[in-house]
Amino acid sequence: MKSKIYILDDHPIVIEGLKKLIDQQEDMQVIGSAEDANTALQQIAKLKPDVVVLDITLKDRSGVDLIKKLRASHPTMQILVYSMHDENVYAERCLRAGAMGYVMKGEPSTRVLQGLRQVAAGSFFFSASLLGSIVSGGGPRGGSRGEPARMLSDRQLEIFEMVGRGFDSHSIAEKLALSAKTVDAHKANIRQKLGLASARELLMEAVRWVEK
Repeated sequence: MKSKIYILDDHPIVIEGLKKLIDQQEDMQVIGSAEDANTALQQIAKLKPDVVVLDITLKDRSGVDLIKKLRASHPTMQILVYSMHDENVYAERCLRAGAMGYVMKGEPSTRVLQGLRQVAAGSFFFSASLLGSIVSGGGPRGGSRGEPARMLSDRQLEIFEMVGRGFDSHSIAEKLALSAKTVDAHKANIRQKLGLASARELLMEAVRWVEK
């Protein structure tokens, strides 16, 4: 039987490209897709795919939080992350949230297919170096990029990135369904963890982070 694949990405061109690639294979087929998490959650509950391919940057929800929800709701379903974000920074978080694999956008299509097949079979699909680092307790790598990734929680890292992309507290609160007061509290904790003295330093550090 063919593996049933569901695609979640907020870029239609990515969805179309993955559909074309996957539907050419004899052992897998795309049974549905969505550009937002809320639609995906409703469809996944009905369609019951074997594998969900998703990006961690979505319009209406944190991808890492979504992985946790999908894992809790559908424990036998597998999740493969397909993202532009550096594996060294995000893959460990995705693994701990419940994802079985991570492929960076821009990698060869053969690697995407290999990841889908391994994940569908119940095997992990991460780079050997990353898995070795996690097993040995080394945590995520990535030089100076590793500091925020190592020190901040999933929610804090998400807010830190949004600050670097120019979102103010009210915009962040709206996108994450939080209060502006809660966002400001997260910002204060981020500053403390990263040793930043002011909101201006936070902004400058966040901008440097997203531009790397």
